[in-house]
Amino acid sequence: MFRIVAFVLVIYTVLRFVLPLRAAWPAKAALSVFIVAAAFKQQFFTHIGGHFFSPELPKLVIEGYTAAFVALAVLFALTLCRDLLLVLRSIARAADAWRTGSGMYYGVFSSSGISPATAALMLALSLAVGVYGVYEAQRQPRIVEREAAFAELPPEFDGYRIIHLSDLHISASRKAPWTAELVRRIAELEPDMILMTGDFIDGTVEARRGDVEPLAGLRARDGVFGVLGNHEYYFGWREWTARLEELGVDILFNEHRIIRRGDAALAVAGLPDGYSARYGGGVPDERRAIEGAPEGAFVIVMDHRPGNARANAAAGADLQLSGHTHGGMVRGLARVIAKYNGGFVNGWYDVDGMKLFVSPGTGIWNGFLTRIGVPSELTVLTLRRDGE
Repeated sequence: MFRIVAFVLVIYTVLRFVLPLRAAWPAKAALSVFIVAAAFKQQFFTHIGGHFFSPELPKLVIEGYTAAFVALAVLFALTLCRDLLLVLRSIARAADAWRTGSGMYYGVFSSSGISPATAALMLALSLAVGVYGVYEAQRQPRIVEREAAFAELPPEFDGYRIIHLSDLHISASRKAPWTAELVRRIAELEPDMILMTGDFIDGTVEARRGDVEPLAGLRARDGVFGVLGNHEYYFGWREWTARLEELGVDILFNEHRIIRRGDAALAVAGLPDGYSARYGGGVPDERRAIEGAPEGAFVIVMDHRPGNARANAAAGADLQLSGHTHGGMVRGLARVIAKYNGGFVNGWYDVDGMKLFVSPGTGIWNGFLTRIGVPSELTVLTLRRDGE
């Protein structure tokens, strides 16, 4: 798929932007080389960086190459919009020619080419969007306070504060300093519990050992719990489970933990990712994960992917926390992403009497290191008893 996208970007942009450009051939040739190089970013990451999901390249190379790819995508879109306007103009002129009887108009796509000033404006706008998208993806996540009310919540847990983290993707471009700053900001929030819904990393334990070390500083009154995402399975889920538990993250596999306030109970359950069976990690089993929870307990399920929400609701969950979608990453892509995630992509959903929250992500994968209109988020979720 990535090759197809690359070829489409190259062919269309060269034919409809570079060739019509009123400029000397050396300039056109240089621009064409840039377009080809930018389009095949993922192939460069894989073959030079060593891994599709975790290119081990300098941070500036990853950021710069991604900015160039996004700029190309924006230039493609701008060129397409220009061509659509040319088509509409040609249709209008043809209609006018037919109406006035002045003869058939054949000028579809006819123009005097793209002026250097127009091209410079299109290129500048494309590069600005590319740089901004990478900056927004790499910055520390915004702290977002959210509340949710539940009739099933025991009064003892009214006001309970949970920090939800998802898709940190600690990687070659987000190393120990980024992680340490995130942990420092979380400490200031003094949560009751921290829940982490997968995709902690990109890379092997050996490559990321020091970069995840600051996670040992996570503290919450009732503990730090997590589930694995699909990316942990790409890089040795057993090794990552052991490493994360060394750092104080209690990784849950079809099981739950009980938090008590007097006679009231809150159950935190966790499911392995849907990829787990492929890598020998067992099958997600929502009923087994919740089975044995005290009667009347408020049940929170961590499930990396949101698409299993209806099954989790049927099993008795009151709240599901998920990630995986990165919120769509770019405004306008939500419907495409939702199509492959059960219709869920970002924010709150009511699912068969259960509330589902899908995080837009605390970090983001290096393979698509951009955010435009969909910022990352450090979620502070306060539980409220309905009507209070």
